[in-house]
Amino acid sequence: MKVCKRLSLCLVLLAFLPVHALYAAQSVRFLTAGDLYLKFSSERLEDQLVGQHYLMGVLDGLALAKDPRLCIGTSLQINELVVIVRQQLVSRPDVHRFNAASVVREALIQKFPCA
Repeated sequence: MKVCKRLSLCLVLLAFLPVHALYAAQSVRFLTAGDLYLKFSSERLEDQLVGQHYLMGVLDGLALAKDPRLCIGTSLQINELVVIVRQQLVSRPDVHRFNAASVVREALIQKFPCA
């Protein structure tokens, strides 16, 4: 009887593996600059916060990497940086197909280059 229960449990778990793998595959993709633009431009506060948090994550990554071309002061607020990046996304729709982090990096380097 114990073997039958274990076998049933194993079969149930095996049945869910392909479904789990399918969802994992869908979630592994980079945010495009166009996606980020939609977050910033959304009327939904939830979407705007996702965009802000994404931007903060990119900034954390750039700070950890110590990008020598980027010098952002410590007095800037996240809303100011959102405006800068959003303006770049509005004026350059040709970059919407690229990885959002790389577009954010380039927009910030243009605005805050190291001397």
